[in-house]
Amino acid sequence: APKKNNRQQILLGLLDSSERFHVSLCNPPFHASLDEAQRGSQRKWRALGKADPKRKLPVLNFGGQSQELWCEGGEIGFVTQLIQESAILPGQVVWFSTLVSKASNLPPIQSALKKAGALEVKVIEMGQGQKQSRFVAWTFLDKAQRTPH
Repeated sequence: APKKNNRQQILLGLLDSSERFHVSLCNPPFHASLDEAQRGSQRKWRALGKADPKRKLPVLNFGGQSQELWCEGGEIGFVTQLIQESAILPGQVVWFSTLVSKASNLPPIQSALKKAGALEVKVIEMGQGQKQSRFVAWTFLDKAQRTPH
């Protein structure tokens, strides 16, 4: 596969034109800034009763790398770009998918998928303990194109 040179791209430049995949999985950054990511981590530590008043900056989201936790535009911005790029590569991946941390982000994501021309979209709800999340999967291929011959 070609090396990914442009850090502004998500999928483009990552796949060789001859490569085909059944599924792509994405765990997008869900904060729009480093400050927002730090506040989110502080909330989680307080909720666990483990806030340390001596610590100036909390460990981000329990150890994730900062570039994995935030990006300009936050989750909606990242996933919208992922959708736009996936529409350029419709036949290379059967199902594209991404986690979506906030249910309130679903309407703009579903709107972006409709605009991009996704033929089928699935929202799968998940829960573990008190944590509720979901992932969205989409394809640009019809059922016949998705079925191996």
